Amino acid sequence: MNGKRGTDLKRYNRVAGIYDLFEAPMEFMNFKKWRELFFGYIGLDPLKHDSLVLEVGVGTGKNVPFYPDSRIVAIDISEKMIKKANDRARKLGKVLSLIVADVEDLPFKDGVFDMVFATFVFCSVENPVTGLKELYRVLKDDGKALFMEHMLPESRFAQPLFHALNPIVRIFGPEINRKTDENIRKAGFNILQQKYLLGSVFRMIVAEK
Repeated sequence: MNGKRGTDLKRYNRVAGIYDLFEAPMEFMNFKKWRELFFGYIGLDPLKHDSLVLEVGVGTGKNVPFYPDSRIVAIDISEKMIKKANDRARKLGKVLSLIVADVEDLPFKDGVFDMVFATFVFCSVENPVTGLKELYRVLKDDGKALFMEHMLPESRFAQPLFHALNPIVRIFGPEINRKTDENIRKAGFNILQQKYLLGSVFRMIVAEK
């Protein structure tokens, strides 16, 4: 793996051990309650016990406590993140399949998942539309895709600041000036709902194939 994806992989493997500590303030202030809201919405969807669900970018497994009662497959590009997620799942008694994989080249057949979801992932994927097209490919024709992301604000006054800060923030991981809602549409999805969580920066998006 070359280029930025290789750099990202090394970064996430390097910080896996302290990643939860680094994000603890954000989890405490907002992220945890947003995850509860996110998975509460998933719980309203008519998922069956045997539904097959894919999480992309599982990281250290922060979403694992909220997983729906379905068959879960979770992937991440970082093997060390996968190990942390596996440890968390085991402690919680959660059964799931954890796979080291790249969202830009998913190792699954077409149309196999009833639902796909990602939280704070497509701010970091090197080629986000490529990754989103892969999600579209592996999703069933009547399947749903849910995203919780941060992206470029809609305010024309705030956008220049986000563009200016992006190269600095990118050193540590995510990009802060992406138009992920537009990328989701470019991948072929139809956006059903956008729920603004904090201004227009943090949003929950529900889409369908």
